[in-house]
Amino acid sequence: MLNQETIDLMQALTDINGVASNERLVAARLKQDYAQLADEVIYDNLGSIYAVKKSQTPNAPHVMVSGHMDEVGLIVTKVLDNGLLQALLLGDMSTNSLLGASVQGDFAGKNYQGTILAQTENNQVVDKTNKVQVDLGFLSKAAVEKAGVQLGDTLSFATSFVQTESGALMSRNWNGRYAPILGVELLQALQNVELPFDLYVGCTVQEQVGLRGIQTATNKVAPDLAIMLDTDAAFDYQTDSDDRIGVLGDGVLLNYYDKTVLPNRLLLQTFRETCEQDQIPYQYYYSLADSEAGWVNKLRTGCPTLFVNIPVRNMNTPRSVIAAADYQAAKAGLIQFIKQIDNDSLQAFKAENR
Repeated sequence: MLNQETIDLMQALTDINGVASNERLVAARLKQDYAQLADEVIYDNLGSIYAVKKSQTPNAPHVMVSGHMDEVGLIVTKVLDNGLLQALLLGDMSTNSLLGASVQGDFAGKNYQGTILAQTENNQVVDKTNKVQVDLGFLSKAAVEKAGVQLGDTLSFATSFVQTESGALMSRNWNGRYAPILGVELLQALQNVELPFDLYVGCTVQEQVGLRGIQTATNKVAPDLAIMLDTDAAFDYQTDSDDRIGVLGDGVLLNYYDKTVLPNRLLLQTFRETCEQDQIPYQYYYSLADSEAGWVNKLRTGCPTLFVNIPVRNMNTPRSVIAAADYQAAKAGLIQFIKQIDNDSLQAFKAENR
């Protein structure tokens, strides 16, 4: 089971609203943690944030451990005369999960709770322009304006963090909080460990709306090696799944294919051997989605890239589910892998495809 410190960190970070384009509260919390655990905290100009643990080696190479901190949500585009809000979906989410979903927004320092309504008699939720109607309890346009709601304000889902006795963990935003949580715990584990490279651990913005933050962040960090932290969809419960991959509880994912990047083979082999040596459970996985790794892998002169992902059920919905065992496996594997990287292995990873 997870220790109480990890649970408290998960609770704190999953409770913060951080819809794409409005991740500042998540970054502010990370800045507090990073400042205690690293030598420096840096930003790019879009808002991505990284803790820098510096090596004593002059001109040391850069190892980047990165994931995104934004979550799916809504952005207000119109206030209707009856007090309802029209809002555009931010991020790729299933419309099946939206009818009656609990949402929330913070306006003028006050939190408002509400729900997503159907727009037609046959319960159609999303219109042809990818918008929904939200009821936050206002009965007139004047009441909305009095509350301080403005066009461009964001709304997030309102479901809270839940830990079950069997080891399942539920949250509205695992897809945008797995990396921030694991990054902090990685820095804690390495606090008294001297590394032969500068370690950059952090999170990007606006992944959900087009993989934007990772582009500027990669140019800021200039990594020699990148380890990407993210979640992948679990296909272990759907009745029509032909290939049951991403099984909750079976361990960290060894992602050998992604639509935007083919992971470095030597990196993948070395991470697998690390897991086997330490008896860390792992499972093979391939993804037909794109990811931030594709940008890191191809920007500048190219960068060896590895995924350290976990599976999630109901990804990008009001309530998604991960297994504590998978998080523990990813954490253990990542820490051990980072500890064994040296200059020779960095050069070998770079030379793998030559």
